[in-house]
Amino acid sequence: MDKKTQNKVRIIEKTFESIKKDNKGLANVSLLRVAEELSMPYEELTSFFLTIEDIYFNEQARSNRKIQQFLEKGLSEVKTANDAKYLFEEIIRLFVQDLPEYADVVWAATPFLPKCLEEKIRMKTYLKKNFKRIIKKGWPGKIESVLDRQTDLVILSFYGLYEYCARTKKKDRKDILEDFINMLNLHLQDRLFF
Repeated sequence: MDKKTQNKVRIIEKTFESIKKDNKGLANVSLLRVAEELSMPYEELTSFFLTIEDIYFNEQARSNRKIQQFLEKGLSEVKTANDAKYLFEEIIRLFVQDLPEYADVVWAATPFLPKCLEEKIRMKTYLKKNFKRIIKKGWPGKIESVLDRQTDLVILSFYGLYEYCARTKKKDRKDILEDFINMLNLHLQDRLFF
């Protein structure tokens, strides 16, 4: 990791650490204070981020880019139903395993920060389109209305898992993750949807 990237990571981690410390909250943390805590010139910090919202957005966009790259690559390689099922399971694992310890702080503020809310809406639309493609390929034979309902339920469940895991310690996420994947596999096996 180069020096510039290291500094950016330090800023992000210190910001979220400051927000979590003493339950200060988003409104009580400033970039100036983060710069002081890092012993970094304020001008250097603002060369990376101009607002606290930029830091939140950066974290959200970084995670979303990683998921999109993984999905795009995986979708280009999917040939069989088993390939699609494997991709589906792996994207959920990646999403949860990639959540940082401070994911709860990011999750809590996302609905209140305009750039983050726009990114969440964009990502949901992207995931819905691509999860539908994966479900259609991995669990074939569904009529369109069933495919649409199942895709909607997968998105709803996926974001519910995200919220749960964001509030759970990293080491405790694995069990619920595997149970979640098994639950979705059982749900998606139903061609007529209950």
